[in-house]
Amino acid sequence: MARSDSMMWFIVGFAQLIIANEIEKGFFNMLFSTTGGSSLVVGLYVLLFIARHSEEFTDAYSKFEKSELKRDENGSLTITNGDSTVKKGMGIAIPASITFISAIVWLATL
Repeated sequence: MARSDSMMWFIVGFAQLIIANEIEKGFFNMLFSTTGGSSLVVGLYVLLFIARHSEEFTDAYSKFEKSELKRDENGSLTITNGDSTVKKGMGIAIPASITFISAIVWLATL
């Protein structure tokens, strides 16, 4: 959870910094630079704090959010775990690659 949430903050922050680099001097340049930098700080906070305390947060979230209710061959309902390692991996790999690309674009536009 912490890794994907922080990646979203990083993506938003880099997008704002890229927009700030494209805008000429003025109020909006300052606004996007400030909010982009603060979004990066929030992303770093979420990554470090929640990742450090991940054991405490895993108990807080219900396991039923990721569960699926299916009928077996007898017709009775059973609860199965709907979360797979592929879904977890893609949920982290895609935002991480977008963050990496946006960081490179931002550094290239400085």
